[in-house]
Amino acid sequence: MELSDRKKIILGSLIKYYIKTGEPVGSKSLLELTGLGVSPATLRNEMSELCELGFLSQPHTSAGRQPTSVGYSFYFEKLMNRREVPYDLQLIIDKMLADAAKDPENLASIAGQLLSELTGFPTLMATVTKEETVVKRVDILPMGRRTVLLLLITSDGQARSRICRSAFNLAPDVLSHFEKLLSFYVIGTELNKFSNLLLQALVSRTGDLSLFLMPLLSSVFEMVEELQAKSVHVKGESNIVKCYENENDAREVLSLLTKQDKLFSLLAETTDDIEIIFGDQTNVAEMSPSSLVVAKYRLGNADIGRIGVIGPVRMAYEQLVPTVEYFALKLGAVMTQAMRDLEE
Repeated sequence: MELSDRKKIILGSLIKYYIKTGEPVGSKSLLELTGLGVSPATLRNEMSELCELGFLSQPHTSAGRQPTSVGYSFYFEKLMNRREVPYDLQLIIDKMLADAAKDPENLASIAGQLLSELTGFPTLMATVTKEETVVKRVDILPMGRRTVLLLLITSDGQARSRICRSAFNLAPDVLSHFEKLLSFYVIGTELNKFSNLLLQALVSRTGDLSLFLMPLLSSVFEMVEELQAKSVHVKGESNIVKCYENENDAREVLSLLTKQDKLFSLLAETTDDIEIIFGDQTNVAEMSPSSLVVAKYRLGNADIGRIGVIGPVRMAYEQLVPTVEYFALKLGAVMTQAMRDLEE
């Protein structure tokens, strides 16, 4: 939908003021904000038309107007001037993520906490594994006579590791048999094909070595199960009390943060590099007082996950959107480098 230049000025000015104050905006205040040389009556007519179009609402008959999610969406897509992430903040993000990369197994959890600390909002982070993802390689690193480190890497660059301990000595010929088993039946297999039936079939093929190799095979399947899990890391829940002025809204969000399936669906359905999801445009009742700013992050060229913040609809998107976008970009770069280091 296209708006006249005057309506765009009115809508943009009203949204900026509402984000700053949280108060419905009247025509008198809007005249001062816009600097438009029109009469109050003309301005009120323009605001009424924006209400009819769904961009604004009037909470009470005598009150001013406030933006709807439709108005916010239009503002985000057509009117908002995204601010550059300040250089000092870029350096802080770069340093934070470089330090977090020293613990690659927990990088996702640490990154969520860091973004929450930076923005002051709760953060959500999820890995989105595509159906065609396969096991690319499994490295076996002996750490003792009965202990090995397994490193599993997928075709889209995700990695998991496990330290496995056996009740028996894992001699070179035993590990060689395990490596051949992986080469024939695991490497190149889609993650969604792993099942208990496949595990049982592989164990049956180990013959007399089943007692030696069962812990190792189980570990491989556990790592695959982790990669397939539709889970969301939630960090910074304590920020909810500070973010939401309305106690009922805060309770709704706290309830939502316990529902992994709903959170994962909200994140996984995003398609753009950076998106704002307005709660009343979803079918998730608990989201109605909130919005999500969500960005993709990548391993190399592979789209593997989402990270974002949740907060009240009245958030300072001009600063928040570029911060989340930059954070996701740098997170992907750090993950990519960590993966290269693992493969080397």
